[in-house]
Amino acid sequence: MKMSKETLRELLYEKASKEQDTFVEYLKTLPPEQIIDKAYEKVMRDDILMSFEDDYLSDKQVAELIKLDYPLSACYEEWMDTDVSHMEMLRDTIDSYAKRLVEENEEQKKKKKHEPER
Repeated sequence: MKMSKETLRELLYEKASKEQDTFVEYLKTLPPEQIIDKAYEKVMRDDILMSFEDDYLSDKQVAELIKLDYPLSACYEEWMDTDVSHMEMLRDTIDSYAKRLVEENEEQKKKKKHEPER
């Protein structure tokens, strides 16, 4: 029996969601310092879980992920092994925002220059 695309995705999400719930319960047993150390992992795992709701994986990919004992942990480990740096994306975002602030500030100064004195 072939499962529908929606059923496959639901199964993956449910499996990963239970895995994340177990991880969070584990975190609650740790001392505060260790919880802080694992904060990044928790956030990234939340993001991975959220991405499982999106419709970008093929049925075959979803089926393979479901076969894993811990799909969320496996995807997190794969993320940690990549050369992609979220810090680069973060820096780009901050840079763009700061440039926009500079431009807006310069526009405000120009407007004030051209306003008649009162």
